[in-house]
Amino acid sequence: MADAKITALTENTAPLTTDLLAMVDDPAGSPVTQKMTIASLLTLAVSNVVVQTLTAGTTTYTPTALMKKVLVICVGGGGGTPAVTVADEAVSGGGGGGCAIELFTAAAIVPSQTCVIGAASTGAGNTSGLGTANALLQATGGAIGVGTGNSTAAMVQGGIGGVGTLGDLNITGEDGGPGITTTTAIGCGGNGGSSVLGGGGRGGINNQDGDAGGAYGGGAGGAHCSDGTDRAAASGAAGVIYCIEFLD
Repeated sequence: MADAKITALTENTAPLTTDLLAMVDDPAGSPVTQKMTIASLLTLAVSNVVVQTLTAGTTTYTPTALMKKVLVICVGGGGGTPAVTVADEAVSGGGGGGCAIELFTAAAIVPSQTCVIGAASTGAGNTSGLGTANALLQATGGAIGVGTGNSTAAMVQGGIGGVGTLGDLNITGEDGGPGITTTTAIGCGGNGGSSVLGGGGRGGINNQDGDAGGAYGGGAGGAHCSDGTDRAAASGAAGVIYCIEFLD
């Protein structure tokens, strides 16, 4: 058995983490043949991944020491929905934030990069971006929802989703749902559009407020009012820059 080729050995199709692997320590210096468990190998793989989550304002992304590559997921803020103050009105949902994803080498990021995170808003969603003036990656926010005006039989489209640019993968946020009135008392606000990382808020029905968008980048749900009952604005969720770092 000692002279058998590896390809001639019996395959183990259900290995345990306590099983052993052969390895060579310090192959370029003083090589020594050693053993290691599969558990130790898995621990090494997991310990070489670090996550940084950037969630607010204009800030600086500084990579972890020994970073080799980083997968950056950039999501814009969700579109908000305005308050309703007329007698009979429905508001469409805000659009979901766009998303841009790219794998960067350390050379493109080190020593650090400016970044901005799109803030939560009851208006149009705010843009998130990486690099000076978002030169490396950008994701715009979703559009604001709009009202039907004072009407008992009307429909308006939702805010359009934001757009990702400059990434290896660019994803448009989901459009918000329509706002509808059908009678003085019956109608519904539109559901907010979802982003890649956040669900849209639920629209109000029959004289209800809409819900805020879900983190990260979800559009707000629109409200519906009847008989002059004012309804509050709702916020689209803030965006995010999510960095998955791979270390040496």
